[in-house]
Amino acid sequence: MVGYTLRQERERQNLSINDIEQGTSIRALYIEAIENGEYDKLPGTIYTKGFIKNYAKFLNMDADALAKEFMADIAELSADTATANASAENDAAQPPENKPEVKPVKQDKKPLGYSIQDKNRSSSGLLIVAAVVIIAAIAGGLWSWLTSSEGGEVAKVDPPQQQTQQAPQPAAPEPVPQENPTPVANANPAPQTPADKVAVQARFNDRCWALVTVDGNVVQEGVIEGGQTLSWEGKENITFRLGNAGAVEFFQDGKSLGVQGGVGDVVDKTFTRK
Repeated sequence: MVGYTLRQERERQNLSINDIEQGTSIRALYIEAIENGEYDKLPGTIYTKGFIKNYAKFLNMDADALAKEFMADIAELSADTATANASAENDAAQPPENKPEVKPVKQDKKPLGYSIQDKNRSSSGLLIVAAVVIIAAIAGGLWSWLTSSEGGEVAKVDPPQQQTQQAPQPAAPEPVPQENPTPVANANPAPQTPADKVAVQARFNDRCWALVTVDGNVVQEGVIEGGQTLSWEGKENITFRLGNAGAVEFFQDGKSLGVQGGVGDVVDKTFTRK
């Protein structure tokens, strides 16, 4: 593991974790997580790679080689996780052991003479049903003849009246375009920083860990999600420490200053009053 290699070299040089924190500005809890291989406590693969390279440079080690070793560790951990998940799914798909056997239910034997008795009962039932049907038909026909002979008239039902349709409302007249419209001023002019202050805007195009200090006071620390544009203002200076410098674009007075490093690079940048 790359963390074990870094810890051995740190101890060989008689350096403490606090010494590494002061020399690299990497928080002590992140240094401990790297040395212990607890990557889930770190802000992400890109930022962790940048921390490891910065840590290795401070110890005068091969930063690129340790970064490759870190990526190999990540690939090995991912493969182990995939194997464990596949094993769990395979175990879940196996049928349970000692499953009770389902035995067919045996039908009881009919007593001798059952078919003859059943046949006689079925014949009697059919005769009764036929008699009921005939009686019902005769009664229905008699009732129909009696009601028709009375000469009653069937009540007529008037069809429902159709609702009166409302006349369609006339369409509103379309506005007539003006030939010479008055120009509108820019709603968001680029702000101009006063001479006695310093102001910086930063657009985060991707996730980035950032430590922002204004006039010596820490005002923001942590991972900032991509797609945000943030602004800071101070009297003397504004200092940035970025864990993924390639993801941040700086602006002053509405003008782009570009990015200050590559993806995954740990970079310090200070802006002072003009």
